[in-house]
Amino acid sequence: MDMTALPLAHPVGGDRSWPVHRHPVAAPDRAKRQLDRYAVAALAALIHRYTGESDLAIGYATGVIRVRVTGDSPAWDLMAAVAAAKPEPHAGQACHAAVAAAPDALIAPLTLLVRDGGLELVTSQAEFDEEACAQYATHLVRIMDAITADPMAPVRDIALLGDEETRRVLVEWNQTDEPVPPAFFHEIIADIAARTPGQVAVAWPGGRLTFRELDERANQLARRMTRMGVRPRTAVGVCFPRGPESLIAQLACFKLAAAAILLDPDFPADRIRYMIDDAAAVVTLTMRAHEDKVSGGPVLTLDGSDWRAEPADPVSEPVHDDDLIHICYTSGSTGAPKAVMVRHGACRNLIYSMRTLCGMTSESRGTWLAAPGYGMVEVECFSVLSAGAPVHIPEPSVVTSPEWLRDWFVTHRITHTLLMKAMAERLWTLEWPEGTALSNIRICGERVQSWPSAALPFHVLNLYGSAEATVVAMCDLTELGESLGPEGRARRTPPIGRPTPNVKTYVLGDDLKPVPPGVIGELCVAGDSLSAGYLNRPEATMEKWIPNPIDPDRHPILYRSGDLARYWADGSIEIVGRTDGQVKVRGNRVHLGEIEVVLADFPGVRQAAVLARKDAQGETRLVAYVEPEEGAAPAVRDIRRELGRKLPAFMVPAAYVIGTFPTTTNGKIDRNALPEPPKSRPDVDTPYQEPRTPVEHTLQGIWADLLDLEGIGVLDNFFELGGDSIRAAKLAGRICELFDVEMELDELFDEASIEQMAVAIAAARD
Repeated sequence: MDMTALPLAHPVGGDRSWPVHRHPVAAPDRAKRQLDRYAVAALAALIHRYTGESDLAIGYATGVIRVRVTGDSPAWDLMAAVAAAKPEPHAGQACHAAVAAAPDALIAPLTLLVRDGGLELVTSQAEFDEEACAQYATHLVRIMDAITADPMAPVRDIALLGDEETRRVLVEWNQTDEPVPPAFFHEIIADIAARTPGQVAVAWPGGRLTFRELDERANQLARRMTRMGVRPRTAVGVCFPRGPESLIAQLACFKLAAAAILLDPDFPADRIRYMIDDAAAVVTLTMRAHEDKVSGGPVLTLDGSDWRAEPADPVSEPVHDDDLIHICYTSGSTGAPKAVMVRHGACRNLIYSMRTLCGMTSESRGTWLAAPGYGMVEVECFSVLSAGAPVHIPEPSVVTSPEWLRDWFVTHRITHTLLMKAMAERLWTLEWPEGTALSNIRICGERVQSWPSAALPFHVLNLYGSAEATVVAMCDLTELGESLGPEGRARRTPPIGRPTPNVKTYVLGDDLKPVPPGVIGELCVAGDSLSAGYLNRPEATMEKWIPNPIDPDRHPILYRSGDLARYWADGSIEIVGRTDGQVKVRGNRVHLGEIEVVLADFPGVRQAAVLARKDAQGETRLVAYVEPEEGAAPAVRDIRRELGRKLPAFMVPAAYVIGTFPTTTNGKIDRNALPEPPKSRPDVDTPYQEPRTPVEHTLQGIWADLLDLEGIGVLDNFFELGGDSIRAAKLAGRICELFDVEMELDELFDEASIEQMAVAIAAARD
């Protein structure tokens, strides 16, 4: 196994070299009589707890020991399994860890030396930092103490974190409490309108609106909505493209303590009507051009009625923290989506966080680029407006081109913007003129997989959040990237950073207890950012919003994000995938996000995605999707070779698709729309050669069936075409049966081409 499968390890391509880190591992007295056996058992238990893997290979003086560990395994059974294991020859086998007396070279990521009745953990400095080696050593001690104290305790119940470590991850890394001014968003806007009435609030190609005009028109619309039956804690449909009308409509809802149902006129009509019905909209606000999409209930068109005749004096119903500000439906273009109920209190905390963390003032200039049917308007627009600064809205075509968008930023002297990952990564590869006013780009929507250049005239801020929990964490990638340097950036994927004000983040295991730094767990969130759950979906809400086992008195609810994450040693959090992105490949648990990270780091790759798909044989195989940089499409054979150097064999995708990614309406990769991989022969090093003999023709047919490929050449390598150990075993079985020969697997795959297999078959027949 490659060391990238172990937490806190750096990818070094298997070159485990000296110098090394050394840490003593204090063995209990009761363990010293069978120190070797205890050492192997403790290593196996630790690796299982760190990785979740069950079938482990431990290097030993007499060979490689195979040990199976599960969470239910009592320590005593694990000791017995070690004693009963029959060593296999090393023969270059990869090992998870090793126990040795005095090795000439490190054959595994973790090597435990046994000498003079004591233990010492040794790791290569190229693979592990000193702090990582110390963490492994500390947890090995705890496991050995637990094994000797209670041999019948299940492996999963052994506590790895001590009191000090637990306090650090739960408390010290969550020191985020800050006072937030009590005013809600619409109250802030009304105050700004009173203090600076002539300040521009919204600017678009057709004109501009001051804060006074924005507030007064929202008052007028609110009065008309009251006459149409809108009351506090009801819901109102808001269906507009990006523009001033949408902001007026939302403010009018907030003034009435009514929730705005965010709708996008680009959605299919059936989807919009489903949302309106599902949320029980009292009325839907829109423009005449979109009236047909919202038909079926009361409708008020802002360009087709006389609502501007209403009085403009203030309207303000009492609003409380738990009242709903937005009802946001999940992304996609079809189906029956879930609606997230966003609280006023969560939005207030979000606005405060963005304004203070990003340094927004009345001199700032923000944007509205995100699709209007999602809650990103809170992140992008509300924080800017609450600072008394204008929101600029471009022509829709501007958002389609990185070059056009850059030029628009420069011309309008934009200082703050919010972008989806795909567009942000395109923008930071462009040249920017001197004097660019842009202060920072906030990235949201998807996991960032590459580092921005330190030469950019602005900072890149990575945001993590969702409608369920608004903004949870933020990281200044520019600042962090500079501090890490080129070597540090090469070793680490951009994190989401640390929690924002009044938000608590935890990386928890299946038992909802904190995991050590480097170990993958589920990211869970508590604090002021949480929404109220899913509308009309009590079972789905109970699944995600659970009683908080960490700090129930201060924050009784814990949100399970479904994102897989791990801590860095400094408390920063890195997202590595989704809980529904865990798959089993050839019996091994694989996090698809980890493969995507390595793929995205390859030169010429703009972004990457990995899916697990069933092949014609019903086996799970990994398919890599790569969107290349313009004019720099990498060769599949080079990508495969690099992945093989950095990842275990079972994590290397079998098939590759190069091309532009389809996206959803809110700019995320539409994974459901990614195509099936082609069945044509992939890009490999060998020239194509037709079969020349009946045996080669037969072998080509067997290969084509097992690999689900067409056009295979007789010189091609079985494994470079996507073959693996399971398919190799099936191929060997078919060959032996079809050609009536007895051959070992090694004989067939000495050189894994059809040509060489035909030669081996002929030799076996003689």
